[in-house]
Amino acid sequence: MMRELGGVFEVAVAAAVFAGASSFASPDAFLDGFAPAVVVLAAFSLAGAIVALAVPGRSRTGESVPVGSVSALEGAGRG
Repeated sequence: MMRELGGVFEVAVAAAVFAGASSFASPDAFLDGFAPAVVVLAAFSLAGAIVALAVPGRSRTGESVPVGSVSALEGAGRG
């Protein structure tokens, strides 16, 4: 759930930066807003990578869970 909210927030901020710094009057004016928006997206990506490195990983217990057949699917495909 947090990934989806983070993605929506990131797109909204990038769109706001783009809209504030650009216009559709000319290709140069369009690119004037595109560059700052890409910088903001790169900053969000860097922040996400730093947070991902700071979060502790899952610990492995060394025990594996046996996987068996699922009875509901055993008769699937038979006419």
